[in-house]
Amino acid sequence: MKQLLTLLLLLFSFSGFSQGGFLNRVKQKVKDKVEYKADEKVDEGIDKGLDETENGIETTIKNSTAGENNEHNTQKKTAENNPAKSTSFQSYSRYDFVPGAQMVYAEDFSQDVIGEFPLLWATNNHGEVVTVKNQPGQWLRMFHTGHFAGPQLKKLPENFTVEFDMVLTFPNEGYVYPSIRFKLLQSPGTDKDGRYYLANADDIPQTTVSINPGEEESSTIEMNTSRGSNKYFNAASKPLKQLSSDYGKPFHVAIWVQKTRFRMWMNGEKIYDIPQAIPADMSFNRLAIDVTSYFSDEEKIGVYATNIRVAEGAADVRNKLITEGNWTTNGIIFDVASDKIKPESSGVLKEIANTLKENPSVKIKIIGHTDSDGDDAQNLDLSKRRAAAVKDALIKDFQVEESRMQTDGMGETKPVADNKLKEGKAQNRRVEFIKLP
Repeated sequence: MKQLLTLLLLLFSFSGFSQGGFLNRVKQKVKDKVEYKADEKVDEGIDKGLDETENGIETTIKNSTAGENNEHNTQKKTAENNPAKSTSFQSYSRYDFVPGAQMVYAEDFSQDVIGEFPLLWATNNHGEVVTVKNQPGQWLRMFHTGHFAGPQLKKLPENFTVEFDMVLTFPNEGYVYPSIRFKLLQSPGTDKDGRYYLANADDIPQTTVSINPGEEESSTIEMNTSRGSNKYFNAASKPLKQLSSDYGKPFHVAIWVQKTRFRMWMNGEKIYDIPQAIPADMSFNRLAIDVTSYFSDEEKIGVYATNIRVAEGAADVRNKLITEGNWTTNGIIFDVASDKIKPESSGVLKEIANTLKENPSVKIKIIGHTDSDGDDAQNLDLSKRRAAAVKDALIKDFQVEESRMQTDGMGETKPVADNKLKEGKAQNRRVEFIKLP
């Protein structure tokens, strides 16, 4: 904590902070950390996180295309280190996010060369694909004072979802963390490679959410559109404040757009819900993340992202399962090559559980499916174990009667999309629910 006093010598030029305001933020930052520790009683965990980030997140830079974010490369290793575990969704108890039904875009940077910028993305600065210590897969590292734009997508409908994982690293040496801006863009059809956006970032119609980890403003989120700028204050600031205590730990971001309504969750907590946030005539076709400037050795402060998923269409669990007799979802997410369900699956499981509770006579079969990466027999076994894990979660965490559910797995034998594409693989990694006669 003593090192925070060095902040008195710094100016945060990008945001135009005054010296007095800056000192207030320093005091507030210390106060927030103390209050958070006391409220959560997790001193030990925070100390461990701070020690970890003080040493920095170890990134491995190699000229290699070999990643560890697919079923084949990590299946045996993960299965040995992660035996079947009971799932727990206590931290996501209020999570009501349900991803869209049709995958539009998926990116985990697994096919990009480590140490190079991803082929399909664009930037006005520099970044690189890296591995992150103690985290699976490959990540895009974004450096400060940069725009980072994904590929141009087809025009998204009025109802769609966006998800991604992030890790922030911070040396705890008195530096101020940069602002991070998540953007939905209405990119011109001619801007296929993103160059126009990079040169005219503020001129393109967009909706922007800005967060400032660890600062007083972390309890606010600013939304900008081409029609003007408004700042909204949100009471659910705990997840944002927590970023300043959990540097080095991954967090999950989920965004749901329904016509003009914009909702956003971080680690299962809803922090943004504005019914009239998006102009009715605005549509989107590109994602971007911006990182503002800061005073620091750029190697010490890190912004990392991966597991980006864009899906369109609302999930219609009740109608599909009860009326049509079959509902399939990509929203139940597992650890790589494992049957351990990630907490961000809670919203989907809750929808299924509620549907079953509202229809007590309905019985279902849960069927797991995988993509084609890896060994056929291992994929078959994995799909069966994942289906069993879903059943177990519905019983233990959502109190669905065991007698109402059967399980099975099809491995990679029933693809619904092209396994040569990332989006196809993501679509094939799914869980199917069939209504039994």
